Amino acid sequence: MALSSRGRTFITVGLISLATGLMLGVLDLQRLGVLLLVLPVPAWLAVRQARSGLRIGHAVTPSRITVGEQAQVRLVLGNPHSFGTGPLRVTETVPGGRPLRFSVAGVRGRQRRTVAYPLPALRRGRYTVGPTTVMASDPFGLVTADTRSTDVGELIVRPATTQLARLALPVAWRDGAATLSHSVGVGGSDDASVREYRHGDDLRKIHWRSTARSGAFMVRQEERPWHGESLVLLDHRAMVYPTTPAQPDSAALEWAISAAASIGCHLAEQGRRVAVVTGEGQVAHDTPAAILDMLADVKPALRADLEPLAAALTGLGRDAAVFAVLAASPKSSISGLLSRPQSPGSAVALLLRPWTWNSDTRDLLAEAAWQSTADALRAAGWRVVSAEAGDEVGDLWPSLLSARVGSAR
Repeated sequence: MALSSRGRTFITVGLISLATGLMLGVLDLQRLGVLLLVLPVPAWLAVRQARSGLRIGHAVTPSRITVGEQAQVRLVLGNPHSFGTGPLRVTETVPGGRPLRFSVAGVRGRQRRTVAYPLPALRRGRYTVGPTTVMASDPFGLVTADTRSTDVGELIVRPATTQLARLALPVAWRDGAATLSHSVGVGGSDDASVREYRHGDDLRKIHWRSTARSGAFMVRQEERPWHGESLVLLDHRAMVYPTTPAQPDSAALEWAISAAASIGCHLAEQGRRVAVVTGEGQVAHDTPAAILDMLADVKPALRADLEPLAAALTGLGRDAAVFAVLAASPKSSISGLLSRPQSPGSAVALLLRPWTWNSDTRDLLAEAAWQSTADALRAAGWRVVSAEAGDEVGDLWPSLLSARVGSAR
């Protein structure tokens, strides 16, 4: 709390008036001086009380948006006391620009005042709105007090996604008992591969040892349905997504993140078990909300290898579908992916040509690096589909599901 410039002027003029009145024996000047000196005291008490009771809250609606959409902030100022506050000057910390400053006439006793304002268009990421500084003053503007609220609102800007066509997955990737099954007895005990007899079961499948142990007819359960397992890998290393001084954010990287989000969300919406793994080892499972929230936080990775992505391939089922969104890079940096054997046709690489997002001219060295990366992936059993500036992941989706092994566009 402090005296405003007006309050300091009142004190100064009051002292001069009182001193002059005493020296000249003018009673009115003395009264004026006392009035000017005393007036800041009730002002100070009023501002102190208002400051101690002021409640500040944020609500960001919606709290999750997609790139290109806009959110609105509702700043709520509450006054629990029976008397109102004086004018309020609000300084709001907002993302994407300088602090926002505006004035509020005041908040009446036991009332709330809501101020709404739109946020500017924001890039993908996670943002906070606040903290807020409110400067309160008395009606005469003699005393001011700053109140800094710790309350903040959170906004998540998710990557844009493309609606993918509901195409039938290749036979090796479909779900359900009618297409694929895994033996549950392999590597397990007899108890793990039997179940209770049901009407209509083949009597030749009765497991007599388990029947004798349990006292009820048990049959061998040689097969169980596979419910579908998909893995989406995202390469977001800074070294493979070039930037320019005019464009510090890589458009190719944003495209790759959007592609991974589109594929992961599409598979999750189809009821498949899906995990999206980033180049720094972050993982999101099964629901579009979890996938989009994680990808909203992705930033260019400083590491040079893809070991977190390679590690995610360990322990996958033999029929798991793997979609990798990669950028052309030296063979040594993708060696981890090449050393993990995959079932033929189950691993697809959406291989980007990142330089095409920055230039329309053909880069022969970059093209040679892309071709080398594609050849190495195909030799390791991956299928490769090319992506460059101007492509839409929705248009490439049928190619990703193509049954042709080793195809490249």
